[in-house]
Amino acid sequence: LGKDLKFALEGTYLNDKDYHGDLLYDYSGNYRLHLRTESLFHNLDHEPLFAPAFTFVNDQRQPATYSPVDLDPSRAYGVRVEQDLGQFRYKLPFYPLHVNLGYWRLLREGERQLRFADQTFEATTNTLYSTTRSIDRVTHEGSVGLDAHAGPVDFVYTFLIRQFGDNAAVPLDSFATRTASPQPLQHNEDPDSRYLAHTVKLHTSPDGGITAGASYTFGYRDNLSRLSDVRGAELRSAAIRNAAADFSYVPCASFTLALKYRRQDVDNDSPQMLLTSFSTQPVAVRPAFSVSKDAVTATMSFRPLNLLTFKGEYKGEFTRRDFTTFGDETLNWHGLPENSSTHKGTFAVLSRPLKGLRLKAQYSYAATDHPAYGTTPSERHEGQLLATYSKTSTWGVTANYHTVRDKNDDINRLEISSVTPLTFVSLSQPLGRDKASDNVTTSVWFTPFAPLTISGSYGFLRSNIDQGVMFTVISPSLQDIASYTSLAQIYSVSGLYRMNEKLSLSLALQQVRSSSEFDPRQLAAVDTSGLKQISRVKSVESSISARADYRFTEVISGTLDYTYRDYDEKNSTLYDGSVHAIMASVAARW
Repeated sequence: LGKDLKFALEGTYLNDKDYHGDLLYDYSGNYRLHLRTESLFHNLDHEPLFAPAFTFVNDQRQPATYSPVDLDPSRAYGVRVEQDLGQFRYKLPFYPLHVNLGYWRLLREGERQLRFADQTFEATTNTLYSTTRSIDRVTHEGSVGLDAHAGPVDFVYTFLIRQFGDNAAVPLDSFATRTASPQPLQHNEDPDSRYLAHTVKLHTSPDGGITAGASYTFGYRDNLSRLSDVRGAELRSAAIRNAAADFSYVPCASFTLALKYRRQDVDNDSPQMLLTSFSTQPVAVRPAFSVSKDAVTATMSFRPLNLLTFKGEYKGEFTRRDFTTFGDETLNWHGLPENSSTHKGTFAVLSRPLKGLRLKAQYSYAATDHPAYGTTPSERHEGQLLATYSKTSTWGVTANYHTVRDKNDDINRLEISSVTPLTFVSLSQPLGRDKASDNVTTSVWFTPFAPLTISGSYGFLRSNIDQGVMFTVISPSLQDIASYTSLAQIYSVSGLYRMNEKLSLSLALQQVRSSSEFDPRQLAAVDTSGLKQISRVKSVESSISARADYRFTEVISGTLDYTYRDYDEKNSTLYDGSVHAIMASVAARW
């Protein structure tokens, strides 16, 4: 609107629970206002309750000792999610300084299912309940900031405050207790919280051969629990510190060097004891551990020729944890290591030796001295080969191969949780985990004549995991090696025909053949072959889809889409069947 004024307004409206609006106002860059609001409604599941045939009491199989009770069996659940955003920016007319103000609100309201049990883990009758819980949550976030161009560097400061509140009442119900006088107790609280953060950033001009930047953020998070039955949770807090530094060097068009450093410290503070209304003695609390993490990244790109590029990257991650153990070993934080280091190197070669031909080869190696989890590899090899070729607009082909090899031999003990206190089982020998995956995909397309394009593709996906397992239901517990293999092959052919400027037709055929199998070795004391039989899956999914697109006018267009899918499970007829889907749509644009 003229030389200095910009104005944009966009919106959609379906109903009072599903809408979107966006407004932008900018006057000569001196005043900038951005307002946005949007709302969506999500349906939520109502899970049915069931009564099991048996349960375990003191490691002994007994008839089920609880019964399910659904207080609202026919209630339908859903939640409306609304977001509102307001941002204002003002630039001083005679000095390179901006003032930024921001406000953001997230609102959730509706109803959801709440499931809870009054279990005492004793031989008394217990109940598993399902009831309706109101949703009334709101998050407010406000920010104020300054950014200025101060000679060779730019300076940015931002203050942020975020507050979460649950306006719905905390559920209050009676539980089966070990005391002679049961009383209603609070449960399943979503505690309120508050977060404050200060951020300072410095960076040089982004254009030039050498650029650098640094930032530091200090944040503090409080738990604002409203529980009265349990006191002490409101003392939970965390201090968060983030630091970052970046440096890049580009002496010429053929060479680039970039260095990055990231550090995060999370200092958790929790109370040592909790006071409860259902116990005369304070309850000891396992302290939350604090974590500090450093990450260093160095990236290099070298292009000696216009058709050849070398890229290399090194990334190191170093993690330290406090309070990974606390007194008794049974209170260990899942056996997490106190220190862990990961080094990863990647090297890639990109080439275009011929016109229309692109080649890429990449290899990376990563090593971790103390993996945090059993599925975390201590060594990883990863490779990729990619080739694409296109002959003007006549035909083209793409081929890709991706392989991964993971290994972890650092699993020396298992954490066993049951009705009894948490215990650890020392293994007679480490349980290793090896994983290998190979993916091959290829596709080809060609245009025999101008209005018709035909394409076909094939994909082969295979994954195999050899991992130690422990059968704890057997006494004594037995270790064994098992393998899990999954395989899939995907075939597809499609064609697109443009009859004229208004009408286009397309047809696609696809078939997916997949199988998976869990294969534990047969033990001397126990026959595990039945596990292999019941876990085997072999299925074929075939589909055909046809689509027609037609433009009635320059403003109005329509689409008609038909899809047929057939499912065939070779080992079971439980999931066999077919699906027909027809969709018609009309769109208008002006």
